[in-house]
Amino acid sequence: MEPQHLSISVPGTARAVTDVRHQVVAEIRGWGLPADSSAVETVALVTSELLTNAVQHAGQGPISVAALLKDDTVRVEVSDASPTLPTPGLPDEDDEHGRGLLIVAALAVRHDVETTESGKRCWAEIPVQHEPTPHSPLHVPLPRR
Repeated sequence: MEPQHLSISVPGTARAVTDVRHQVVAEIRGWGLPADSSAVETVALVTSELLTNAVQHAGQGPISVAALLKDDTVRVEVSDASPTLPTPGLPDEDDEHGRGLLIVAALAVRHDVETTESGKRCWAEIPVQHEPTPHSPLHVPLPRR
């Protein structure tokens, strides 16, 4: 697959999370990912979780979202102006918040947070699997006699 890149400036509002998630999904569907790949839905969920954390904890400062496709991996990056690094917690089963980083860790093959000159960047990498679809012919070599 050809390398692809998307970068979006985001207002620090809860409504922005939904809008940006839809923008990211619409863009990456055009990158040639397999139609039956679960990577698109995984990227949408990871984007939502990382962006929600930035909106809730970084305030109204500048936030940006980037998605990059390189080889067989989509990397999602969310940057904000807060120097405070996120810390995953262990929420009680009745808690309505606190699971975002755990979800990201479960879905990504790699993830981390990096400090930047203007704050921090949280990122996660999601593999793109190339699985045959029911409509794809399978080529099985026959043994020679």
